[in-house]
Amino acid sequence: AAELGELMDRSAYDAYVGDYELGPNFVLVVSREGDRLMTQATGQSKVEVFPSSETEFFLKVVEARIVFVKDSSGAVEALVLHQGGREMRAPKKK
Repeated sequence: AAELGELMDRSAYDAYVGDYELGPNFVLVVSREGDRLMTQATGQSKVEVFPSSETEFFLKVVEARIVFVKDSSGAVEALVLHQGGREMRAPKKK
């Protein structure tokens, strides 16, 4: 049962992969490397994010978390970056 859960978790990552626009010329790229979900903001290094729920992930390198937002059909349409007391919504571009 644990293996099935792990497989489901990893396959869920695929839905999050894409480019999210935090601002003009500032994009957060979400990618999957094997069993890990990675994020890379424009001009910054790539870092791993860690799941705290199915749609919420946290960073260990900085105090930040990312919440993926799904539309009514269950497709990921945006993410919200919570960092330094701010919330930045970033629509998914591709």
